[in-house]
Amino acid sequence: MTQAAVTLRPVSASDEGFLFRVFKGVHEQTFAPLDLPAEQKDELLRMQFVAQQGQYRQQYPNADFDLILYESTEIGSLYALRGPDRFVLIDIALLPEYRNGGIGANLVQSLIAEAHASRKSLDAHVQRDNPAWRLWQRLGFEQAGDDGVYLRIRVPPPGDGLVRDH
Repeated sequence: MTQAAVTLRPVSASDEGFLFRVFKGVHEQTFAPLDLPAEQKDELLRMQFVAQQGQYRQQYPNADFDLILYESTEIGSLYALRGPDRFVLIDIALLPEYRNGGIGANLVQSLIAEAHASRKSLDAHVQRDNPAWRLWQRLGFEQAGDDGVYLRIRVPPPGDGLVRDH
């Protein structure tokens, strides 16, 4: 896959079904061990999806909510705030068949470059036990906090002014 074929477009109301499919692809393993009928698991996932979408839009009303396209195929979502004080990677998710191919890492690197061009940090969060934390570290994120469930992570702005001993 060539990175040039990856583009973003704003989410529209008609994208909710696709966004739920992406959410389900990321979170359905959480419910796999539950001894519930598939319909009930879907209902629980739907409730979490609706709550997450509402929380993101309430907490980050000025953020960009985009679909990730490969060529013209919808493959995921990227939600990011490009604010006056900081950038926030709110959420990035890809359909399972598009993971581990460098698309997500390249999009995050582009967001880091945008933040640095604006002399801003890039903040995000990751679940403490998520193996993706290793990827975030390779991309330059550092731990900035821990609430017991999520790590608050950050790529500092360029030239953060800290003097380091050698």
